[in-house]
Amino acid sequence: MTNIAQLLRLGHIEIYVLTNKHLFPEFEPFAPFLKLVDVEKLDDPFNFKGKSTFHCDTSARFFVIHSFMFKYGVKDVIHIENDVLLYYNVNEEFIYCKDKKLHIPFETDERNIASIVYIPDSNILGQILEHYDFGKNDMCNFSEIRKRTGLIQNLPIFVSDPLRPFVTNGFQKYIFDAAAIGQLVGMRGFVNETCVIKYKDEGDIIWKLIDGFTKPFLRMKEVDVPIFNLHIHCKNLASFS
Repeated sequence: MTNIAQLLRLGHIEIYVLTNKHLFPEFEPFAPFLKLVDVEKLDDPFNFKGKSTFHCDTSARFFVIHSFMFKYGVKDVIHIENDVLLYYNVNEEFIYCKDKKLHIPFETDERNIASIVYIPDSNILGQILEHYDFGKNDMCNFSEIRKRTGLIQNLPIFVSDPLRPFVTNGFQKYIFDAAAIGQLVGMRGFVNETCVIKYKDEGDIIWKLIDGFTKPFLRMKEVDVPIFNLHIHCKNLASFS
């Protein structure tokens, strides 16, 4: 609910919540501002229903999103996990890429984190999912599919860096949090050993009050780099909204 409230404060007007129908009443406080979609009425071509493992569920979401986008003709989707906070309006600030690729942050050259994902349309997502390896979890699939299809680009998790060119590729203004920044600020200094960027060694996470919002930045010497989103693993999103 904190996640949705933040989106509304930022001015988002097209918010879709894909969930089970019995959970619809939980969203009643925001009902006039949301489009609730019953996932049980979406196609399930890979028969994920009835399976309950964590990795199965995280993989299944992409097929549910594809079914939703195809059924309703929705394009230019920003998918965010429910423990992710945005600090900028995607319609005004996010540069929709003209390359017609799915964009997702990678914390290494081989490992993606689907905290925030840009999906141009159902056709592109469908082509990507045709190569999905169900023997791997969702954090290991998109790197391999990127190599096979050329349909996936990264969202930069750090400023341009010749020593770490892939995870920083495409940097213009914002850096995107795969997992490590949110873990650092939300879990009292926890350092994600998997991520190739060790933010604690690169600068300080600071907060600035801008247009009524307290927004995070990575302060590096005399440069403050805006952070587009935070993946708050502690679930206490209210403390960072």
